[in-house]
Amino acid sequence: MALPAETAISAQRISPKWSIAIDGLDAAQRQVILDRMKGLSFDPREILFDQGEPSDTLLLINEGRVRLFQTLENGEEFVFGICLPGTILGLASVVAAQPRVLSAAALDPAAISVMTRQDLLFCLSSIPAFHWNVTRLLAILSIESIERSGPMALDSASVRLGSALKSLARPEKVAGVERLEICGVTQQELAKMVGVSRSWVAIALSEFERHGLISKGRGRIVIENVRRLDGFIAAERNTERGTS
Repeated sequence: MALPAETAISAQRISPKWSIAIDGLDAAQRQVILDRMKGLSFDPREILFDQGEPSDTLLLINEGRVRLFQTLENGEEFVFGICLPGTILGLASVVAAQPRVLSAAALDPAAISVMTRQDLLFCLSSIPAFHWNVTRLLAILSIESIERSGPMALDSASVRLGSALKSLARPEKVAGVERLEICGVTQQELAKMVGVSRSWVAIALSEFERHGLISKGRGRIVIENVRRLDGFIAAERNTERGTS
């Protein structure tokens, strides 16, 4: 079924990436695009697509979070990132008609809008402004990928863990107080995101808790003070890179 317009619009409001894709389009042009998108839902840990598959669809996350990862021949997984609502998945592969390089799995119940490659090409050819926006978006994504890869290569495992916790955290209200919580993510999954062992993550989380950065409960981690965690990450980076 066609994606309801109000669902896609709510995703647009929180997604700079989707906003770039539809920037400057009038209501009729946006509707042409919406009419060619289908709504799908995925359960937690359900696979959206696997690496090596043909890139025949473009995906837009409307609700939930999605984990991007790559599996090596020996079965080891490397997590490339956690995608939030509004993220567009598979754009470069679909445009280039290349097999998918990464796999994607839902971390939460996820609502996804899907557009086939044929429909994407139709929109690109029939709406010149959309074609230019997608070209610009591809360039931005390429630059952002380069900017992210440099600092991450220099980060210690502790910094990578802190950054991963921030990317996974979602605001929750408890007794009227808003705080950031990570739910439904195992220590093994954190280990794959950081590139370390599960036992290392267990020890590191205990150290984070000892320093008042987080608190742990059954199946959840709470970031007690985001500014303090940011300060820890900055201090660790400065120490590692010899800056003051």
